[in-house]
Amino acid sequence: MIAGRYLLHDILGRGGMGTVWRAHDQLLDRQVAAKELHIATDGDEDHRVRMRRAVREARAVARVPHPHVIGVHDLVEHEDRLWIVMELVQGPSLADRVARSGPLTPQHTAAIGLQLLGALKAVHDAGTLHRDVKPANVLLRPDGGAVLTDFGIAALDGGEFLTSTGQLVGSIEYMAPERALAQESGPASDLWSLGATLVTVCGGQSPFRRPAYPATFHAVVYDEAVLPERLGPLRPVAEALLRKGPGERPTAADVSAALRRVAAGETDIDPLPAADPRTYQPTTSTVSAAGPMGGPMNDAVTVTGLHRQPARAGDTLLVPAGGTAGGIGGTTVHPALPVPASRPRRRKWPGPVIAGVAVLAVGVGGGLFLVGAPPFQATEQGQEKQANDRGQEKANDRADGQEQGQGQEKGTELPVVTSVVQAVGSDVGWQPVEKAVVREGDSVTVRFQEGGWSVDREQMPMTGPAGYDAENDRLLGFAEHCKVAPEAPFGTLLTRLSGKDAAPVLAVGDAVTFQAAGDGVVELRINDDEGCLHDNEGELTVSVEVTHTP
Repeated sequence: MIAGRYLLHDILGRGGMGTVWRAHDQLLDRQVAAKELHIATDGDEDHRVRMRRAVREARAVARVPHPHVIGVHDLVEHEDRLWIVMELVQGPSLADRVARSGPLTPQHTAAIGLQLLGALKAVHDAGTLHRDVKPANVLLRPDGGAVLTDFGIAALDGGEFLTSTGQLVGSIEYMAPERALAQESGPASDLWSLGATLVTVCGGQSPFRRPAYPATFHAVVYDEAVLPERLGPLRPVAEALLRKGPGERPTAADVSAALRRVAAGETDIDPLPAADPRTYQPTTSTVSAAGPMGGPMNDAVTVTGLHRQPARAGDTLLVPAGGTAGGIGGTTVHPALPVPASRPRRRKWPGPVIAGVAVLAVGVGGGLFLVGAPPFQATEQGQEKQANDRGQEKANDRADGQEQGQGQEKGTELPVVTSVVQAVGSDVGWQPVEKAVVREGDSVTVRFQEGGWSVDREQMPMTGPAGYDAENDRLLGFAEHCKVAPEAPFGTLLTRLSGKDAAPVLAVGDAVTFQAAGDGVVELRINDDEGCLHDNEGELTVSVEVTHTP
């Protein structure tokens, strides 16, 4: 008996985040599903932080009254465990249904896609993300209706995108490229996962699954989706949802309109426009998408829909941990995905603690070499030779350094950017970003991603990186001595370089860029001094980019 009310029966399923039991609600006399989370409630501070995230996630889902979102009834603690009591869906998962009966028709798939799209819209409107949309997390009611379940994988796993083995938390073959690269994610990331799910249940196979994990990661980030012919009229929808850049993907409204047409039996579905047309520029120069085994595509060839151009001086590059370009087989750099055009930020997404891209490069980059699919070129000489072989003299000139008008000599090394994403707690002082090692002259950009915090959880509301507005800041005037940066409001996100106590302190706000006057490590904190942190709550997710020009 759980919490004196829920009588457990048999186990319905197990996963990395918890165990789901069939249970009976003795008070209301109804069948329910009770999910026992693998998070102890009396552990160390790390466990307590993880449980707070789990509670926030459960509350967020419980606020979504939608017929295709799993209903959350209760949240209880029992025997040092957290339990989420949910609606019991008497039916198989979508993955089980396809495994047992085969792929669905395009019309049936479109009908289920409409239900899931409506569920995701409701979830996004409530200010959260699903983060793990896949066939196994869609349950089917006896009437065939789809139910989206198993929310918040990043929040329930303490926000770590990397496991101890170097693999990402979640199902990599259904994970959007920006999430795989630990970049900022949002509703468009869930739409990508929806697209991969629809292809799987209609086409019979995942569009990015490869024989090994590193090859699957490479396919998600670099390769075009493998789309079978049986998708039929659903193909334009899948192609649009699986575009690499978030801004290149269509709006939910355009996806809904197309799915309705497919569900109604129409076959002449036009290509879907991008949500942000500035980020999506299809070209007539094309190459074939990767084959079933995920062979690599050359990054210097423009691909329809991807709009990837040759690397050149000034492009953002990813490097392994430590801020150097060393790696397996010599110098190892590769172009990052295109950065979407900036849009006004909605500061209400719950903040997962995301592992840095720099760490990811070590855990995954080496594996890509082992499967024979490196996402980057080994040396500058190799880049020049390949460009010449392709006859792309203009691309070669740009990669070598744009000699005319810029005064650069042929052979100039490319700038290297180390990108790290880290959580910044409100109840801790200066927190070093250990992978963000800075040398004198480097350019440093600190950028807020998501989350919120409070300097007084009992009295003050949550705020973001810019801190409290003038009125709320005045309410805290009695504690003015607690400010680290007196000129900035309480709650402001602050940054500095370590190494000396007199290092300048900068207010970040949404973003700040500065040039390092010396060597050091980037440090972050809330504008609230050490003696005043005991009543703080919350955290922000922040990205730090260090650009080094050799």
